Amino acid sequence: MATRRDLSMEILRYRQAEALLRLGLRVPVVCEMTRLSHWFLRKLALEVSGEAPSKGQVPNSELWYLRGRNNLHASLFLALYRPLQQAAGGQADASELLITAFGRYREIIEVAGLPEVLTPDRAWWLLKSVSIPNLKPVRCRECGGRYLMHQGDLAGSWRCVCCSTPLSARRLPTAVIGVQPL
Repeated sequence: MATRRDLSMEILRYRQAEALLRLGLRVPVVCEMTRLSHWFLRKLALEVSGEAPSKGQVPNSELWYLRGRNNLHASLFLALYRPLQQAAGGQADASELLITAFGRYREIIEVAGLPEVLTPDRAWWLLKSVSIPNLKPVRCRECGGRYLMHQGDLAGSWRCVCCSTPLSARRLPTAVIGVQPL
């Protein structure tokens, strides 16, 4: 017979799965985060969104995060995620942190009037890549902001995409991205 603690943990996993699916994560990612069955999550995704869940490979390339505006958006997301992680001190669940940080990312992007470049699946892969660590934060020599760079690259005199492009071509202000610590 299941104990009360087992039942409450199981209910928590189901609620987390529902929240992750509402955020827009694909079934394989939710399956890995919650350890619930793929079959159940496909049924839940259909119930949550009203349509069949997305199929196909989950994004898994670190190089995507190093290109132009992708780097800015990924760096912004990490700058929002890290303080939440530190404030939780290891007590918060990874799915809760992802949901909160991605919600804040969406709010900032919406206020700035920019398209959402980073998807929830890419945000999840970014967190995995940083924890391995394939990607690391590096300071821009001009603005002092911290941006993502591949672990093997040299960062002695690196300039971010905001500082290396003319002011008229910038879409995301450096102040939004560069202020938060990574």
